[in-house]
Amino acid sequence: MDRIVSSLDLGSQTIKFLIGELSDGNASIIGVGTVPSKSVSKGVVIDLNKASEAVMQAKKVAETMAGKKAQNVYVSVSGTHIFSLNNKGSIIVSKEGREISKDDIKRVEESARVLLLQANQRVIHSIPRQFIIDGQGGIRNPIGMSGIKLEEEVHIVTGSSTVLYNIEKVISMVDLKKEAFVLQSLASSLSTLKEQEKELGVALVDIGAGTGDIAIFVNGAIAHTSVLPIGGEYITKDIAYALRISLDEAERIKKDFGFAITKDNTEGSNIEVSRIGTEEKLTIDSSYLAEVITARVDEILQAVKLELIKSGYWGALHSGVVFTGGCSKLRNFVKRAESILEVPVRLGIPRGEYTFSDILSDPEYATSIGLILYALSEGSEQKRPRNPFSGFSWLKDIFE
Repeated sequence: MDRIVSSLDLGSQTIKFLIGELSDGNASIIGVGTVPSKSVSKGVVIDLNKASEAVMQAKKVAETMAGKKAQNVYVSVSGTHIFSLNNKGSIIVSKEGREISKDDIKRVEESARVLLLQANQRVIHSIPRQFIIDGQGGIRNPIGMSGIKLEEEVHIVTGSSTVLYNIEKVISMVDLKKEAFVLQSLASSLSTLKEQEKELGVALVDIGAGTGDIAIFVNGAIAHTSVLPIGGEYITKDIAYALRISLDEAERIKKDFGFAITKDNTEGSNIEVSRIGTEEKLTIDSSYLAEVITARVDEILQAVKLELIKSGYWGALHSGVVFTGGCSKLRNFVKRAESILEVPVRLGIPRGEYTFSDILSDPEYATSIGLILYALSEGSEQKRPRNPFSGFSWLKDIFE
């Protein structure tokens, strides 16, 4: 039975709406709608009416392209209101030790989810990391095994009830039904990371316009997530202030001419820009533009490095760091990252053969495509993995 699902990525710069068709363990994307965002800042809705108008516009574009109506939507969440931690639950299976059943799994999961939440926090994810039977760890599926004490480690992600409620309100205003909230970095990890990278230890860093979302995987399981208030809009603002030009003009020259400085840079060229409030044109040297950009890029990368070190998993990142999101497309960003982080770095481009590959093979769409893959994992009941962020081997048909 074919199933139509949609994904909504509420960015600070653009709102992206995808419609996907799921059938036989495969996902195909049949509609894409992207509109400018003026109503979301760093993952928080700042104007309900403008946000709902933008979502409606993106939805209509995607529906026209797909020739189908969107009803159920998976929504990415980000922002500094997100909080995450690793927690552990434990139960006694029986004093004599017997085979572990599904009921035992349910009990230990409930125990691991017991958390003293701050007022105004709501659980978004509770993701299994590993099971431990009588002190023996690294177990992924304990059903049928024998033991006395069963423990489970989980990664719990929470968000502000107020922020989540306002996003839900926007969704209801455009006649959509929210299926699930998905942390942005986790959605992006589904479309950009390889299983081998997760096994060896990898950090995914999704840098958009307003936020930097980090997810660290070790031994194939999620180990740490966090959100930093950093992004490409800071680079745009720096350019606007330095050259006294509008934000729109700054964004244009960043995309068309901007680059980060590296050892093998070629000499600069002249760029013509429009001065704010006048018809006057200004000629600047691209090497000056690169200096302005590089100062902020370095600050962003230093913040990422500090967060990776603080996580306690810096030494476990044997596959290095994968950067995705719109900001990572800046020319020489990945090279600059490699020299500052001093670990292997690559650009995360969503994998897969899609009808609109020319549009979607872009780091900007990592989250949107990841949300469709999350929907696919939730809908595949027969083969459904308990943890949609590990054990995705059955999805390989899509990619290989």
